[in-house]
Amino acid sequence: GNLSDTQMGVTFPSSNVTLLSWISLTDFGVPGGGNGNSCFGYTSPSGREYAIMGLSNGTAFVEVTQPGNPVIVDQIAGPSSLWRDMRVYQNYCYAISEGGGGIQVMNLANIDAGSVTLVGAVDDDATSATHTLAINTDSGYLYRAGGGSNGLRVYNLNANPAVPARVGTYS
Repeated sequence: GNLSDTQMGVTFPSSNVTLLSWISLTDFGVPGGGNGNSCFGYTSPSGREYAIMGLSNGTAFVEVTQPGNPVIVDQIAGPSSLWRDMRVYQNYCYAISEGGGGIQVMNLANIDAGSVTLVGAVDDDATSATHTLAINTDSGYLYRAGGGSNGLRVYNLNANPAVPARVGTYS
């Protein structure tokens, strides 16, 4: 059955919405004073659905195929930051943060088996912080914006999505 907000010890004002589940920052292993900061979605080729959660200490992957029974599948540590943003292209997840580290590249090919792999990072700026990430999934281009007074940096994901090549910059 549905879990009510009082059963989970949390209360949110709502209208025509039922809270089905709740995962606390403690459940994710976020240290005291940490936060959650962004969320994105991914559907694997098998049709299973995942929430990708930005945390102050990394990126978490939660299966939400059964919304009332979310399962934390894996977590990838990242630079400490109050802001993290994530996007998906094919079977790769890209994560950035204001804490630096460039673009973390994670392989989602084995997410249904409970494993997400950090492939590496693209860190090609003097300041490796980034504020916002966008991907045009039709063209296969990733847009990395802001962070440390940086402008827009553009990457082509088509040739090698695990190691995207920078193809443009706009200050």
